[in-house]
Amino acid sequence: MEVLYLSERGRISVGLGTVGNLLAQSNNYAVIAVDFDVLTATATVDDIPELHDRVIAGTAAWLSIPILTNDPAMTASRHIQTIWQ
Repeated sequence: MEVLYLSERGRISVGLGTVGNLLAQSNNYAVIAVDFDVLTATATVDDIPELHDRVIAGTAAWLSIPILTNDPAMTASRHIQTIWQ
């Protein structure tokens, strides 16, 4: 969702198709469906205002994994753990 949003607005040069191809060729990533369980976890994230970031945080909370980000809203969230190196 985030790649689609940013590429359509010209804020990044990579498109959704390119990212999909790269993900399909990599063993380092898993594509997680935004299903009802993820949506339910997203609904509990009430301290991140931007919807796409909330979905990312909800997915991470549902999977019990940290997020690699320096986004201030996400690093301040009490619902997720963030990492920035």
